[in-house]
Amino acid sequence: MKALAAGQMSTTKQGGERQLVEFEKCRLSGEIGLSFSHLSLALLLSPHLKQQYYSTYLEIFEKWSQKVEDSHGLSQVMTLYEVALNHYPESPDLHYLLAATLYRHGSVHEAWNHACLAEAKCPRDPCAQDIQGRLANCLVDRWHLPMLNDAGRNAAFRMAITEAVREGYNTVLDIGSGTGLLSIYALWAGAKEVYACEEDTFMSEICSSVLQVNRNATAIQILNKHSKDILIPSDIPQKVSLVVSETVDAGLFGEHILSTLQHAWQHLLLPPQNSENDKTTAGVIQTQLSPCDTSQASGEQLCKYWQRDDSSRQEDDSTDSVTNLDHINAAKGKITSQEYGRVIPARAEVYVALISCSYVAKQTKYLNSDIECLKNKYVNVRLEEPYMSEKLSCVPGGFKLLSEWIEVTTVDFNSLDDITNHLTGEVSKIINFKCIEDGTVDAIVLAFNLYLDEKNCIRTFPDSVIQTVWENAVYPVVYPLSIASQDTVTLDFQCCGVIRLAVQNPTFSCSSGYDSVNLSTNALRFLNSRSFVDEFLSAAHEVFFKVQQCKNKNKSSNNHPLIICDTLPFPVAGLCLQSLQPDSQLYVEDEAIQKVLQELGISVKLCEEIQEETLDVLFIWPLTQEGTLIDGIMEKAQTYSLLMAKDSIVFPQELELVMDIFNSPVLEACTHISDDNTCGVAVARVFNMVQTKHHLDVALSSLPHSSSVLTQVVPMLRISLVSGQTETLVKPQESLTLQDASRDLLVLGGKVAEVMTCLTVTQDTKLTSLPYWFNVRGNIEQALPDSSAAMVHSENGVVLSTLSEDSPCNQSVFMLKQPLEVTAGEKVMLRVLWRGGVFSATLDRCQQSDDRD
Repeated sequence: MKALAAGQMSTTKQGGERQLVEFEKCRLSGEIGLSFSHLSLALLLSPHLKQQYYSTYLEIFEKWSQKVEDSHGLSQVMTLYEVALNHYPESPDLHYLLAATLYRHGSVHEAWNHACLAEAKCPRDPCAQDIQGRLANCLVDRWHLPMLNDAGRNAAFRMAITEAVREGYNTVLDIGSGTGLLSIYALWAGAKEVYACEEDTFMSEICSSVLQVNRNATAIQILNKHSKDILIPSDIPQKVSLVVSETVDAGLFGEHILSTLQHAWQHLLLPPQNSENDKTTAGVIQTQLSPCDTSQASGEQLCKYWQRDDSSRQEDDSTDSVTNLDHINAAKGKITSQEYGRVIPARAEVYVALISCSYVAKQTKYLNSDIECLKNKYVNVRLEEPYMSEKLSCVPGGFKLLSEWIEVTTVDFNSLDDITNHLTGEVSKIINFKCIEDGTVDAIVLAFNLYLDEKNCIRTFPDSVIQTVWENAVYPVVYPLSIASQDTVTLDFQCCGVIRLAVQNPTFSCSSGYDSVNLSTNALRFLNSRSFVDEFLSAAHEVFFKVQQCKNKNKSSNNHPLIICDTLPFPVAGLCLQSLQPDSQLYVEDEAIQKVLQELGISVKLCEEIQEETLDVLFIWPLTQEGTLIDGIMEKAQTYSLLMAKDSIVFPQELELVMDIFNSPVLEACTHISDDNTCGVAVARVFNMVQTKHHLDVALSSLPHSSSVLTQVVPMLRISLVSGQTETLVKPQESLTLQDASRDLLVLGGKVAEVMTCLTVTQDTKLTSLPYWFNVRGNIEQALPDSSAAMVHSENGVVLSTLSEDSPCNQSVFMLKQPLEVTAGEKVMLRVLWRGGVFSATLDRCQQSDDRD
């Protein structure tokens, strides 16, 4: 028997060796699919080879799986992942690749699990961090974090819910429950039955986990469905007496609260109280209330109150404490459990005003008049929604109020008739504004008072003393409209489930001499960044003179049409050069831009049509309007280098990554939850598992934060847009090769550059944030894509900073996982890990051996 077993092992080993030979043959001949098959079979027959061939297997798998995915889609490539994970079930690289594949195909929930496995084994790898951050942003809307950290909002809801339950409304349905916070408030107030309705599967799982870690909260029943799909008695035994819902956005109705509550009143709620002696209509008072009458206490004070144990709170309540929670009106005697229905919030008052705001204007209408093809054109933003959202109290440059706030409607959420009127347009009307200031009208803005009950109100006005998490709805006025004080402006207010606002302007007509051009906010922001546009126009003229010089030197040669590629958000440089050089062909990346230009009568093709070694001039744009690098920009730069003709020109040639360090409580509240803000409910331990430390689209100039703790900002990396190469701008550090890399980095993804510098802190403070931006550098004299000199740098030429006031981009920020308390004179180590255009940043205390200042 032993001899037989030995013979079988020998045969298996020989089979594995034969498969390896076949693998090498196929690998040399470029047959990737057969290479993968032979190597997979070799590892199956000879498992002891797995460690030796790990990197090789990953390399072959990555290439073959990409081909299969491109040709046959997700189902076929998943078969390959099953084979690969059978060999390497714990491989962080395979889990990373699978997460990225599932993400591309929209399977975000499933991708999250694999991304977490990859990040857990490779926590320092920027690629692993990046995919996990992207998935976290997809799974959980980022507004959840500041909302859960809004102590005033949480306290107001808890007080309103507690009082309603004490009045007898003790069967509760929480619609759009999210983490289950409001459901727990209802349960702890003494509700007999609580149902948490959440349509999103991932958020339902979060809710379930939150309930597990809170006192008695597992008694709450989670309904993972839309409230309109709830059936009685299969989902809930009977109609409830209280519906709680915070499906409210910046425009109040944008999350469909009206149709949600209409259905709830018709199918899920007990009928409202309609007593002649009680004019409040089930809790909605008709008298004017003092906004934010939340017991005249701060949100932090009220949250501390709720964190105390029940007996101590009840003792204070009985002695007329600051919270006045035992105040029960005369209606209490008439209300019994399961007799009437009620909704929290009870009602809302909607106000609008006119503003002038350069930040909004730059995103929504064309303010520059230098681009020839756009002269005498009606250029404005292409919006998919009726309004934008902005935190007006924090917009860069601020805003100017041109009118008083005017109330346009009040909605009673406890009246089915009122809800229906707001759904059917019955409340639509024309409103006249009296202007109080001179200026240009850039937008109509909306704010509201949200009354949870008689005593608790949340305001979203930008000048509110107590700021809330809600932004303001901004309705752009996309044509020129200048007004003077005392002028009257007519507003069209429409409400058919969502509020739409427009200024009526009889002096302006799109049809009278204007062609309409609709552009994205990205294109408009770039066009309105005069310094950036001017530098690219200047570069186009310099290129033209350079081309003319070359033509004069080579008169005998055949001059082919100039091939130009412009990847700018709007191709101002390419259009300028094309106008100077009529026998040229312009290529752009964006199909929407191509369509706009063709409608303007300009011949444009897409970049994918460019032939190899024919591209003469490349104007390249590497940044998003959110302030980070475009996905795949390094690969794109390398691809364009293969298309470049001899003596071609690239502009700009390089980027510099610049960083700073400061403390921002606002960003900290957007990064992780603190249970100090949730009125005694434990949320942080669960919800912080899906936090992301990379915040995009941050306007540093208007963000409340401490001043920099450094004497000057720190340029960290220089990135070539010609070759994709990088070099450090601080004391040189060795790049991490695959052999040198520690186990907390992925094998795939290429070379990792780690840049670190030790910096001295100038003040005692808490550090939370690592903001970054870019300097864009270009010099036509050094614009030739010679790969041997790709990183040759010149201090001459153009330098454009995305931190400047005129930048078309905002900035981005890496947040520390835990704040770092420091003292003046202390040294900290700033580290950047860079891998093929993806990077991350961390901050730690300097060890003595790290002091290299």
